[in-house]
Amino acid sequence: MWNPALISLCFGFLFQNVHGQDENCYDDQGTPKVCLTLFMNPALGKPVEATNTCGQTGPTEYCPVGQRTCKVCDSTDPGNSHPANFITDSYDFYGRTWWQSDTMLEGIRYPVVVNLTIDLKKAYDITYMTLRFKSPRPDSFAIYKKTAPGSDWTPYQFFSTSCQSTYGKQDVSGRWLIQTSEPNEAFCKSEYGDIFPFSNGRIPFSTLEGRPGANDFDNSPVLQEWVTASAIRISLTRMNTLGDEDFGGDRALKSYYYAISDFEIGARCKCNGHANECYLPENQVADHEVCRCQHNTGGVNCEKCLPLYNDRPWAGAAESSANECQRCECNGKADRCYFDENLYQTTGRGGRCVDCRDNTDGPQCERCKDNFVRGANGECESATPVSNKMRIY
Repeated sequence: MWNPALISLCFGFLFQNVHGQDENCYDDQGTPKVCLTLFMNPALGKPVEATNTCGQTGPTEYCPVGQRTCKVCDSTDPGNSHPANFITDSYDFYGRTWWQSDTMLEGIRYPVVVNLTIDLKKAYDITYMTLRFKSPRPDSFAIYKKTAPGSDWTPYQFFSTSCQSTYGKQDVSGRWLIQTSEPNEAFCKSEYGDIFPFSNGRIPFSTLEGRPGANDFDNSPVLQEWVTASAIRISLTRMNTLGDEDFGGDRALKSYYYAISDFEIGARCKCNGHANECYLPENQVADHEVCRCQHNTGGVNCEKCLPLYNDRPWAGAAESSANECQRCECNGKADRCYFDENLYQTTGRGGRCVDCRDNTDGPQCERCKDNFVRGANGECESATPVSNKMRIY
């Protein structure tokens, strides 16, 4: 069984300081250090889009496996409706709210796939996910992610009793360290494919469990991107049954459907180690939070340097170095610069100043523009007309 405590020991960067924020992005001497945002469930309260939900075309009957009586799903009756948003409402141990699909009788059976999609609105560093089912756990389903808004869907994890035939993947159940040449490969597990329990069964997924290189997470850009997600899709492929769906009549077909009571994500707002807080800006048009960036960084995820702080390449903060953005030397004559790799290799400083003021020019606004000379007051003045004393020969 997956053990969060054990995973937290191995992958401390993502679990560190679970109960609160890292107090500051600077130590007592004012030296920058890596900082983390609050560990949270970004799925909580988020809207969910489902490709199928019971009761939407009228009242439908369903008969839970293992129970004698049948029930009704009706989207127009609050007491008997099971919309997709119920998987991200507040956690309820008793599963009194849940999303539910139509039954096999309405045509929901393999190869028909039901998708549940949750847009997190911004990137998060995902540590784990947990699904709790009101129905028996599926025989086969997949989890997909988008790394950033607008990116393609990427396979994240597969679960199936037939990994190879259903998803073309090897079953890696029970392996502590999975041998793979690609650390960002989506794995498949069969260990949660039993139809029992009929209700309240859980399926956890840890993004780094068993992955080569996870213990060196700070130095693995591939794994850092692997844990990053801005949207999640649960793709339900095949139901678990008792084998009576082909001969048990309508009563048997009404017993098989998908139902999920809770979906939880353990994650941090992705700020690349350059912020200890995410917030919703005032007058924000988009309905998503942004990082309160420090270390002279900016952007939604602190993914870039501030305009005047591009003297070296941007990098995410790590335990070994905060990798704070450094100010360009523009001699007070420019408000922005960009990083120039060639300049960096030549001089050790990569900031090339943009729009130098007061008739200055050069990578650091360190000299006068053509046809201008340095005057007695230190400012660049027009060379024509000019006295013989200041004429350029």
